[in-house]
Amino acid sequence: MHGKDNIPFHTIILPALLSGLGINKFPGRIISSEYITLEGRKISTSNNWAVWVLDIIEKYNADSLRYFFIANSPQKRDADFSWREFIDRNNGELLGVYGNLVNRTLVFVKKYFENKIPDGKIDCHIKSRIELLYYEIGNLIENGNLKTAIDEIFDFIKSINKYFDEKSPWITINTDRAGCTNTIYNCLAAIINIANLLQPFLPFSSAKVKGWLNCDTETWKYINLKIGATIAKFDILFERLDKKEIEEELSKLN
Repeated sequence: MHGKDNIPFHTIILPALLSGLGINKFPGRIISSEYITLEGRKISTSNNWAVWVLDIIEKYNADSLRYFFIANSPQKRDADFSWREFIDRNNGELLGVYGNLVNRTLVFVKKYFENKIPDGKIDCHIKSRIELLYYEIGNLIENGNLKTAIDEIFDFIKSINKYFDEKSPWITINTDRAGCTNTIYNCLAAIINIANLLQPFLPFSSAKVKGWLNCDTETWKYINLKIGATIAKFDILFERLDKKEIEEELSKLN
């Protein structure tokens, strides 16, 4: 993938040069993007208006960075890297949406199901949606629509969080044990498949979740849970970032 200013070179000039050398094997599709700016300004390494890769990967979770750059990518329009938005999206989406679903489900299993995957029944609507997601996300990745793909996955995560809230397992654990079991089973089924769907985007956190759920399956289709398997020792999937980091990072510019 390259910026839109390189489209003429990569689609006209380079193919012509290669053709002149007798090399006529060209890609059928070239993926280009719009521009990305930094805090509303053009990136300039010479003026130190830049974010240095070695610095940020040492300080921040690699998957937090990957998520932000994909979800905020200049896929169809120019985009901006803002430290405030990066921290807000880490705390609000990775921690507050995805991390929250994983943590509260696993904590519930540990407390009420002896830390083992319960023997529940999958909701046919949830399973069908997951199966469709594999097809949709696969096509989006193949066509370079990474932002759309990760947005779709997070829409599904939000729907499972809503499902958890509506089913209220903290109540049904005392009033409807079978119903509660099915609720938690469905949340776990969603989580393992979410981790698998996110693996091309967030490989490190996906590996963690799959490890916690004792899943070593490498596939691009619906994954079944191992009933009765013990959940491995788990921790927080994403850490909350302090907003004081914003001013600290801004002070490094220029």
